[in-house]
Amino acid sequence: MMIDCPCGKYKIDPKESICSRCGILLRKIRFGTTTHVGDTDDEDAVTRLGTARFNPRRMLLVLRIRDTGREYAFRGSELTSITLGRIDPETGDKPDVDLTQDDGINKGVSRKHAVIIRKEEGTLSIIDKGAANYTFLNGTRLIPNQPRMLRDSDELRLGKLVILVRYMQIPQHKG
Repeated sequence: MMIDCPCGKYKIDPKESICSRCGILLRKIRFGTTTHVGDTDDEDAVTRLGTARFNPRRMLLVLRIRDTGREYAFRGSELTSITLGRIDPETGDKPDVDLTQDDGINKGVSRKHAVIIRKEEGTLSIIDKGAANYTFLNGTRLIPNQPRMLRDSDELRLGKLVILVRYMQIPQHKG
């Protein structure tokens, strides 16, 4: 038996978490767990199957810190560039996502570790900014200053701090 999608346009399976036709979140999605990051940089790369399509008018980018559960959310329409890092104690300069409270200094997060940028074609990219402890995307170390496409359900690691990436649909109100 199918039910109506909250958008009112489609019939969907009640077991689904997201409408496969419009992308509306039907119930809270649990973030998957991952293995704890060890002292080695030789992790196996993990293939993720999330979408690369990011509609800035209808989506949020949600970054969830694995160890603390803290979430940082950005409206796609307001997102052009997001700097990930930690506060500079000498100047007080803060990145857009300040990972100081998430034990960033002890986990090897640089002050300006990485940047997420929105591309014109409706995708997001992650760029390592030459961080001393590197940036990893799904277990693969990024080459500094070389953009890599970011997808829904990707896992970023800045030093030893793990961030789970989600693209969330902004509910559209009928009326």
